[in-house]
Amino acid sequence: MMRVYLIRTVFFIMTILVNVTYAQPIQIVTEQYPPYNYEQDGEIKGIGTEVVQAVFKEAGMAANIKVYPWARAYKNALKRENVLIYSISRTQQREKFFKWVGVIVPIDFYIYSLIERTDIHIDQLEGAQQYSIGTVRSDALEQLFTGKGFSKVHKSISNKIVMEMLFAERLDLWPISELAANHLLLQNNHALSSVRKVYHLEGFSSDGLYMAFGLQTSDSVVSTFKDALESIKRKGIYQDIIDKYVE
Repeated sequence: MMRVYLIRTVFFIMTILVNVTYAQPIQIVTEQYPPYNYEQDGEIKGIGTEVVQAVFKEAGMAANIKVYPWARAYKNALKRENVLIYSISRTQQREKFFKWVGVIVPIDFYIYSLIERTDIHIDQLEGAQQYSIGTVRSDALEQLFTGKGFSKVHKSISNKIVMEMLFAERLDLWPISELAANHLLLQNNHALSSVRKVYHLEGFSSDGLYMAFGLQTSDSVVSTFKDALESIKRKGIYQDIIDKYVE
């Protein structure tokens, strides 16, 4: 009789613990990276944001999103439980540090220079080492270049600042996705023709940008959001969002 009582007690406690885990609010962090995710007039917008909001709606949860500098958002997701980060590149360097929910947006990365810099020619990525390159601190591109031993990598808190440094001729190169580059240029009164693509980072994060949790988050929580993401893809909700931004 005592054994049955103990078994029931243990089961009851485990049930409570599982429910508490799910009851903990999910924190969502991102950066200012238009048009994927950005804050404008007090509202958080963007293609990645809309997908994340749809995923949370599908899961029956409220999506409370905070915009931080990327290094802070990245650290929060890396170190804390139940913190979801988006839009994040899934790279070999990051693979073991996150639990990956799934792809939320397509992306294609290039290295840009000013249009008048006809002296810049890059046939292979290693050829970019001789030039100064601007990146966002702790983002995948910064990790790519520093990981390859590039010595002229200038780290900033946003792509807008990197772009401004490029136009001020304080940098030679600006690596960024095509969609983000076009958005930033037009939003800041620069013609798309004022820059040119000097190298295609083919294969870099080629499957798209992700939403992910750090390793402290339980597998059951991650599975909930994987299922919700797959559900909005099956229902066509995901593609409807993508089609609004990508022609």
